[in-house]
Amino acid sequence: MKIAKFLFIPFFLLKLSALLAQNDYHANIHQDFPGQTLKIAPAIGLNPWPTSDLVISNLVQWDIKKRLSLVSYTAYTYNSVFLRNFNYIKTNYNYSLSQKVGVGTTLYSKRASHTFSLLGGIKYNSFKETLENPDFEKVSASVSSVSPDFGGMYHLQVGKKKFFFSYRMYLPLYPYPVQRLDITAIDGNIANLSLEFGLGVRLK
Repeated sequence: MKIAKFLFIPFFLLKLSALLAQNDYHANIHQDFPGQTLKIAPAIGLNPWPTSDLVISNLVQWDIKKRLSLVSYTAYTYNSVFLRNFNYIKTNYNYSLSQKVGVGTTLYSKRASHTFSLLGGIKYNSFKETLENPDFEKVSASVSSVSPDFGGMYHLQVGKKKFFFSYRMYLPLYPYPVQRLDITAIDGNIANLSLEFGLGVRLK
């Protein structure tokens, strides 16, 4: 039941935007978006709240059928990009690497497609900080960890030809459980929302 609650909120909001485009549905959708297409879409983005993290990612999507896709998502996150030195504490490095795979379904409009995916994988986190207060001896601490990563992704593709504009939003559902139903609560998943923009290419 908890998983169902987690999935309901983000996917309801995302599907609503896609359903609004259904009146623009194209009769020759198979010609505009051919089946069994391999797509590669690198992108750059941010985790905007509460601290800005720079995200560099790549998405590989294989459309097996019109409504079924296999998705692979790789991301490098440079954490706290604008807060590296604070109160005599210097951040030597703070980053995350994640690899996820999953399945998705796609809704089509005349010039765009909307893919909704469920992804699961692992995330590697590592950081090192150093206390550089002149009144104390310099001290460093570092931590590394590996954790499961599970979430939902919305991927918008605009353009019918070989190259297309790509926008995606990734919402982690684990290990960052939603603590309140308020989607804007900073103690919920909105704090880990990833917004990314880029260009993609279709490979037949």
